[in-house]
Amino acid sequence: MALSLVSCASKSGTGGVASITKVNPYHLQPGKRIETEDRMIAFEQRHYYHGAITAEDFQEKFGHYFTIFWENDAKGTDYTVKLEYTQANTGPEVHVKEVQVPGAKSRNTTKIEVVGEEYRTNGPVTSFKVSLLSGGETVAESRSFLWK
Repeated sequence: MALSLVSCASKSGTGGVASITKVNPYHLQPGKRIETEDRMIAFEQRHYYHGAITAEDFQEKFGHYFTIFWENDAKGTDYTVKLEYTQANTGPEVHVKEVQVPGAKSRNTTKIEVVGEEYRTNGPVTSFKVSLLSGGETVAESRSFLWK
């Protein structure tokens, strides 16, 4: 159910400088293996398991993976991609992860993970907001349907 809660996101941006074109959330759940004939779907799950050998390795891979696609008209500008999110076991508490992107290209992809101990302790992500910041100012954002 948590996957369905975070899969829809709305897009907004300032239109001129930068914009978030897509946020692709993926929930790798423990004990839930997707059985399908579609090789692309099967590959996506195996892709997130890459490098896991022991049971502990697999435990560290479970969680939420966010791939943020964004564009930038001011090539070479420094940006910060900020993920704010809530998790099932922490109620309304907002958690934050940031990734610095110095000298951004015109088309960019940023990946942020909520996995391992953080996922096991705090539970699945229930809502999120992704912001693109330049010079400390928000220039674009995308949020899940349930974001407050």
